[in-house]
Amino acid sequence: MTFTAYELFYLDSYDDEVHELVCDYCYDEDDLTFEDIAWHIDDDYIIDHGIRVAVIVHDTDNDEVDIALMQPGAVGAPAWYTLEDAANAAAELQRVLVAHEDGTISVTQTQDPAYALRTGTPFTAEDLTTATAMMVGNSQDNAWYVTFCIEFRPNMKSDFAFPVAVFAFDPREGRIKAHVLLEDNPFAPPTFNRAQKKMVLRKLTEIVDRVTNAPPIGSPGKPVSPFTNLGPQFRSEMLPSVEAVSTDHAIAQSMDYLERFIKEQAG
Repeated sequence: MTFTAYELFYLDSYDDEVHELVCDYCYDEDDLTFEDIAWHIDDDYIIDHGIRVAVIVHDTDNDEVDIALMQPGAVGAPAWYTLEDAANAAAELQRVLVAHEDGTISVTQTQDPAYALRTGTPFTAEDLTTATAMMVGNSQDNAWYVTFCIEFRPNMKSDFAFPVAVFAFDPREGRIKAHVLLEDNPFAPPTFNRAQKKMVLRKLTEIVDRVTNAPPIGSPGKPVSPFTNLGPQFRSEMLPSVEAVSTDHAIAQSMDYLERFIKEQAG
């Protein structure tokens, strides 16, 4: 299932900073426009200096939405964050989410200038609940990661394929990390020869290059996945999402899962 996440940020000091701008630049408050302020305090500034107060996760396959609103006293909530702040954030969420008569949902831009919305890169997960847990990441130690592998099919006349790389993706940060399996691949058969390793290395290098040059978080439209159209001898396979302390830890858990799964299949 495919999901798009939106993060709502709030700048508590917005009014104070607007007042400072009026004083510093000698603005006439009677003629002050939103564009005057946005020139200095734009969405990027609010995202960089504000706090994340809510997450919207949109199931683009079924057009369903899940919302996680930061509560006072929660992990990551500042001491000044009160029930009134949470209520104001909830009100802004109501303005951002637009339900249409045909049952579809649109996520629009914020209306209160003290808020800003950041759009994440589309990602996959088992279900809406898991996708939301990945984005919220309330634990100080652990977070949820999307994991998958690239498999290589050495013989076109056979369905046999084995993992040659494991990837972990952090949807909150849009970061991806790969663990390439060539010389010490525990899943490769003894017939995995030098020519095949060169072919795999070329393909994995191409994939990493496509990942590196993929559209960044917030880019308009849905980016083309670098893990599609891999050719007849390669395919990507989703693995179970994992809770881990880092992408490296997520990859290690996925390696353990693959070893158990392949052993069970062989047995």
